[in-house]
Amino acid sequence: MGLLPLFLRAVARLASCLATRPAAATAATVLYHAGALPRDPALERLVCDDVLDAGGDDFILHFVVGVMRSLG
Repeated sequence: MGLLPLFLRAVARLASCLATRPAAATAATVLYHAGALPRDPALERLVCDDVLDAGGDDFILHFVVGVMRSLG
């Protein structure tokens, strides 16, 4: 039961992030921080840095970015 509250908070944070922002902005942010998004000013306008830096309950997005960095 120790990790369940952290997981549920992270899932709730991800769901609220996807509900309040366009999915393209969230995907662009994850791809940008993982190094998989080409450095194009038109694409960088979609990046929302506050998605990964707000509150600290965004473990799922940080995990996805970390996995993508290690694969790339």
